[in-house]
Parts: sequence; structure tokens; C-alpha cells
Amino acid sequence: MIELPVDLVRTLIAGAQRDLPDFLNLAGTWAEQHLPAHAAAVTAALARALDLGPTR
Repeated sequence: MIELPVDLVRTLIAGAQRDLPDFLNLAGTWAEQHLPAHAAAVTAALARALDLGPTR
């Protein structure tokens, strides 16, 4: 079991939420390089899964 103060959990979650758009952007770049025919679909699916709008 890991115990964390509620304020720390909120801070950690807020940080993760801030990082997700950057992750989506990096994943989109990766998809363009490795899956060029499917990059848009892969990026859009990932954005939906992460509940984010497109970053491009």
C-alpha cells in the first residue's frame, strides 16, 4: 500500500494532465515516421483514448 496526502495526489494528477498533450504530440510524430499511412488515424484514436483534442 502507498499512502499519499490528498494534496500531493492532486498535484501529481495535474502534472500528468499537463504532460498528456506533449505525449500525444510526440506519439503523432512517431506515427508519422513509422506509420505514415495511418498516422492521422492512430493519433486521433490516441487523442480519443486520452480524452484530448488534436494538438496539430
